[in-house]
Amino acid sequence: MNDLADYKRLNHKKKSVQDVPEGILDVIETDYSSEYFLMLEDRTRITSLFSTEEWIDILTKSRNSYSYHIQQINLTRKCSAQGN
Repeated sequence: MNDLADYKRLNHKKKSVQDVPEGILDVIETDYSSEYFLMLEDRTRITSLFSTEEWIDILTKSRNSYSYHIQQINLTRKCSAQGN
């Protein structure tokens, strides 16, 4: 759980979804706040907190955020290459 403690200590704040993609912990914090706080307090194991369907939802949201972020980076690079 050291990684989770480090994550909390960093006070992980983002400007917007476009700036930084949503990680798995970001999705859990947003959509499952009570479970997130149980994890931070190290009161339960993360695997027992969520059903299979919830895990699929969490992972899908995180993946879609990264996919959008990568598309934005590629679009920015393409536009700047054409501008030069």
